[in-house]
Amino acid sequence: MSWNPNQQPAQGPESPQPQQPGPGYGGYRGYGSYQPGSGSPPYSYTPYGQQQQQQQQQQQYYTYQPPSSVTRAASVFDPTTLKMDAKSEALLSYLFWFFTGIIIFLVERKNRFVRLHAAQSILWFGGLTLLFALVKAIGLIPVLGTFILALPISCATGVIVVVGGLSWLLLMLMAYRGSYFKLPVVGDYAERLAGLFMKKPTQPTPPTA
Repeated sequence: MSWNPNQQPAQGPESPQPQQPGPGYGGYRGYGSYQPGSGSPPYSYTPYGQQQQQQQQQQQYYTYQPPSSVTRAASVFDPTTLKMDAKSEALLSYLFWFFTGIIIFLVERKNRFVRLHAAQSILWFGGLTLLFALVKAIGLIPVLGTFILALPISCATGVIVVVGGLSWLLLMLMAYRGSYFKLPVVGDYAERLAGLFMKKPTQPTPPTA
């Protein structure tokens, strides 16, 4: 019998290795149990009352604000002080230029649409009237207005008359159509003026029990 030095000794019967518990019935973990290495936070229960309070706070922060065009369009159908249609009353504010504009602006205190057009009539046609009077006054100056600036003054007065007539027709048309139309630059000042001394609408009182 020869002995081989490289021969390994015979091993006995292999002993069973301990097995890791699998995801079977015995290794069941409870629902919502938190594992430290999973990276997801444990499930937290929020009471219903607290959820409702959070929703109310979010509704306060995200309250819907209607666009300004909706608010402006609604004023066309608001009641007027003279009990007239707002579009007809706005048209009257342009009828005799700033004269009727002043009357409508002083009388009308409820409807913002009418007050805008009345204020615009005062500022626009009042400004054109002052400019026309200034140009005519320069034309009355001897030598300067009668000879030197005679041609420019006559051209300037013609332009003022044409611009005033075309804008008069345009503004009356826009007022009759119920358009919240504003002239450049002048319309912004007219809108600010329309908000002054305006009577706020009274809200109905809730019925008492």
